[in-house]
Amino acid sequence: MNRLDLDFAPRTLRFWWARAGLALRAALLGAVLVLAAGLWWVLAIHAERLQLQSALAATVPAAAPPGRGLGVVVPQAKRAQDALQSKATNLALIALNRPWNALWDALERVSSAPGIQVAILEMRPDTASTNQEAGAAQGLRLLAESKDSAHMLGFMRQLRAEPFFVSAVLTSHQVNAQDPNKPLRFEVTLQWAQASL
Repeated sequence: MNRLDLDFAPRTLRFWWARAGLALRAALLGAVLVLAAGLWWVLAIHAERLQLQSALAATVPAAAPPGRGLGVVVPQAKRAQDALQSKATNLALIALNRPWNALWDALERVSSAPGIQVAILEMRPDTASTNQEAGAAQGLRLLAESKDSAHMLGFMRQLRAEPFFVSAVLTSHQVNAQDPNKPLRFEVTLQWAQASL
C-alpha cells in the first residue's frame, strides 16, 4: 500500500521555518543582518548630514530682513585671508620701493675701495626692519665671501665708513671647508635712514 502524506497543520511561518534546511535558515538570517546594517549606515549618514547643516547654519548668518538693505556679510576666515594677502602685498611694495639704485651705488663704492677683495653673493631685504615711518631705518642682508678674515674686517670698516649706511652689523661668519681655498663666508645686516635719500 502507498503511504499517504496527510498533514493537517496550518501553513504558518513556524511551519516553513521548521521545514527549511540549515542553509536556507543561515541565508535568511544573513539577509536580515545585512538589511539591519544598511539601515544603521543610512541613519548614521543622515544624522551626520543634519549635524553638518546645523554647523553651517551657525557659521553663516541669516540674510538681512527685507526693507533693511542688502548687507554683505564676510565670514571670519575670508577676513583673515584678506588681511594676510594685504600684509603680503604691503611687504612686497615696501621691498620694491627700496632705493635699489642708491644701495647699489653705495655697495659699489665700498667694494671698489683699495684692498677690498670681497664677493657679494646675495642681497635680500631684511624683513625684520619693515617700519616705513618717516626717518625710520630700513634694512638689507648681504651674503658675501672673502679670502680671509682680514679682507672681511676691511670690508666691514668700509661699510661703517660709508655715509649712506646708518649701521653695518656682522651677523654670522663661517669658513667654507669644502672649498680647497677655504674662503670665509659671512652675512652682514645693513641699515640706512629713510631721510638720507
